[in-house]
Amino acid sequence: MTAKKNEKKQTKKKNRRCDLKVETREGKLLKYLRESRNLSVRAVGRIMGISESTVCHSENGRRDLTKQIIASYLEVYGYSYDEFEKMLHGDIILPENMRGECIEIIKRLEPSKLRAVKAFLNTFIG
Repeated sequence: MTAKKNEKKQTKKKNRRCDLKVETREGKLLKYLRESRNLSVRAVGRIMGISESTVCHSENGRRDLTKQIIASYLEVYGYSYDEFEKMLHGDIILPENMRGECIEIIKRLEPSKLRAVKAFLNTFIG
């Protein structure tokens, strides 16, 4: 019995693509585009019929991205592949990820300051 247990312990772990993280500009841009549409990873997975982890793996370099995979995300985000390539190569300038930066600042505010920020933000809503 102990020989079998030792044999199981020595079995090599199967190498999977998701074990290797290679961040790409394509993945980062997909994440930016998803966030620009105010979509969560969960929502995109549900719309596409894939798991949240597959979306995360695509954005964070744990999944190989083919043109077809990228195109399927772009369809959900409302962009063409041509626009994606232009953004990727800098032909279309992307604004800073201001929404994400603002949310991070808001998370660090104490309640009294948060009330003031909320009142200020409400002045922009028509």
